[in-house]
Amino acid sequence: MARVRMIKPEEADADTRTVYDGVLKQWGRISNFSQVLAHQPAALAGWMLPNEAIRLDNVKSDPDYVKIQQLVIIKTSALNRSAYCMSHNVPLGRKIGLTESQIKAAQGSDYLRSPDLDDRQKAAIRWAEAVTLLTARENDDAFAAMRQHFSEKQIVELTGFCGMWNYSNRLCEALHIDLERPDKRIEFQD
Repeated sequence: MARVRMIKPEEADADTRTVYDGVLKQWGRISNFSQVLAHQPAALAGWMLPNEAIRLDNVKSDPDYVKIQQLVIIKTSALNRSAYCMSHNVPLGRKIGLTESQIKAAQGSDYLRSPDLDDRQKAAIRWAEAVTLLTARENDDAFAAMRQHFSEKQIVELTGFCGMWNYSNRLCEALHIDLERPDKRIEFQD
């Protein structure tokens, strides 16, 4: 059970209802994560902004890049052992076309040898690992691989996503946010 009360949509004040409207537009439902983060509506609104501008706007326009973003999220969440974030992001990864072997490789330590991941995906996963383990500052090889495969904008986006999910993982685990049933998890909206 969550350590703080979730703010149900029917209990939300006007500011929170406005943010919840945006959550519904992005994901089709209000997750337990959102109901906990809603104690500070500005934090929830702040979470939604990069999610929409960096990930959701690319779902249709650049599906290969969104797959890489999902692999970054999955790697970060796996390293942090965040059951909550994995329970949402592994199915979202499947929905956008990641294979079971790609998802499994991203979660493991031998991803650089995986025949199921291309060099671009491996570079992003390696970078997510370095950022999450706080070794990125010294890891010039991982950064060089990022430079080889991504623009500076994409490097900032992927690093930002890794940071966002480190934040999310820690919040979910520290506050014991309850897992949703599979039929109640978030979905990409058409």
